[in-house]
Formats: sequence, structure tokens, C-alpha cells
Amino acid sequence: MKVVDFNKDYDKGKVFLFFEGDDCGLCQGMKMKSLEELKDVEGEFMSVKLSDHPKLRGEFQVFSFPTLLYLRDGVEVERMAGFFDFEKFLRAISS
Repeated sequence: MKVVDFNKDYDKGKVFLFFEGDDCGLCQGMKMKSLEELKDVEGEFMSVKLSDHPKLRGEFQVFSFPTLLYLRDGVEVERMAGFFDFEKFLRAISS
């Protein structure tokens, strides 16, 4: 897993978009857990603060945070929100 700054290239290749809110303790914990659980998965990890990119909330239909999306060439493959079930998520993205 490669951690990169959020950029408009989220529609190329395998990308994990992690949406977080300001002052969200669960977001910080789930971000660290996500990075640990996904460390051996191919792709790029981009953290998105919704306060910095409010239009993405509508574009990706993010209604709560944290939310983690897995995209392949810009197409959503899997989504988790709140407290993540990584076992289920990893099964879904490996198929």
C-alpha cells in the first residue's frame, strides 16, 4: 500500500479513499487501523478531509464518517462506514 496525498487521480488504478471529519476520534483510530490492515494490499491510500473537499460528500454519497471506499479505475467496488469489518472488506476486494 502506498499512502499519497489526496489528488484527482482517484479514478486511476486501485485507490482507497478514506473520508474523515474534523476532530473525529473514531476517524483517527480507523485510519490507523485501515493502514495497518491494508498494508499488504496493492493500491494507493488517500485520506480526504470532508471539510477541505465538501463536494466529494455528494459525489461519493458519504453520509457518515469515517467512510472507506475501494475504487478500481474510478468505479466503487466496496464501501465501509463507521466501525469497519476488515475481514469482510478484504474478502470483498480480493474477489
